[in-house]
Amino acid sequence: MSGYRNRLAHIGRHTLVAVAAAISSMAAVPHAEAGTEPAISSISVVGTRFEVTTEDGRIVVQEDLVGAVLTIGGDGQDWMPLRIDAVETDPRNPDGEVMLYAMSTRDPASGAWRNICEPDIEGRRMGFPLAGTWTQDGRHLPSDMAFSITCTGGAQAKCVRFGYRPWKTSLDGTPLWDHHQACTRMIRADYCGDGVGHTRNGTPIVIYDRKGIQQDEAAPDMSFEAAWGADGALCVSHTRIPDVLTMEGLAAICPGVRQQPRTAACENHAGALILNRSIDPRTVQAPAE
Repeated sequence: MSGYRNRLAHIGRHTLVAVAAAISSMAAVPHAEAGTEPAISSISVVGTRFEVTTEDGRIVVQEDLVGAVLTIGGDGQDWMPLRIDAVETDPRNPDGEVMLYAMSTRDPASGAWRNICEPDIEGRRMGFPLAGTWTQDGRHLPSDMAFSITCTGGAQAKCVRFGYRPWKTSLDGTPLWDHHQACTRMIRADYCGDGVGHTRNGTPIVIYDRKGIQQDEAAPDMSFEAAWGADGALCVSHTRIPDVLTMEGLAAICPGVRQQPRTAACENHAGALILNRSIDPRTVQAPAE
């Protein structure tokens, strides 16, 4: 049970990975015979949805998943219960493709159910499943079997909600898997692409790209920060928070990352998938005494 306890402590800050899931209890699905629970044939993750199929081939509608308890884990991991407490369409994505779930699990010590997600910037404590697994160095690996659960306060969920959906393609047919990966690097200021972030929660940034998914915006005191690829920063004009990492420090830990302060060369980097602006400490004037 110690593994379950340790994994539970990290949900909300990172992702929870599961390689298998089964429903251990579920409210009656419409059309099931009175007094019986539906027989489940399969559980899969499609986009951000749990897709539950009954033995007669019906896909359970999302609202009827409320109250379902999934048992997730496997592949050497401790199994843990995950209860779906609420389901809604993401208000930021009214196309209905991104779903949000309130999910809870039993506290190993008290046995009480508690939400697995920490509050995001809007106070929302929800998340969703996402196919694939994540390595310690922040790489997203595809998988037909394993999935992760990410909370709305985490980089993976933020990037999906920004429109970088790894299961989709852009209008010109480009797969967005690498765009999603680059976005997660950018959100966390993971310049080296080694899974180590160099930012703080709540730091304002502007995100944009060349596909038109996110548009550039003029913002006071902000200037171009970096161009990003799937493996981290390609070129950096200034670090996001010098108190966390200076340009000199960046050169020491990521000698392969190009630095070009105060020029347009970084922003025009041909290989960039995601670009961003952040507050530039060089342009912020100290208050008059």
